Amino acid sequence: MNRECCMSFRDLFLASKKREWTADEARHFKSVDQPTRNEIVKQLASEAGCIKTEDRRGTDGQVYTAFWLDNNSCGQSSND
Repeated sequence: MNRECCMSFRDLFLASKKREWTADEARHFKSVDQPTRNEIVKQLASEAGCIKTEDRRGTDGQVYTAFWLDNNSCGQSSND
């Protein structure tokens, strides 16, 4: 079972690039089609590390790339 949390595209970008995204970058992300957006999400997640992705089909039939923080891939202990 996936351990999902609420993580925004902005959070993903910050984790990947270690900086806030610019207004131009945000506009570009919003302007691309869904398959391109999915590829951007996968690239950012790969660069960030500790973030898992999974393609999921929405109720509209479109494929969306879900992403979430995965502490197990970070080498962190699950002890609280």
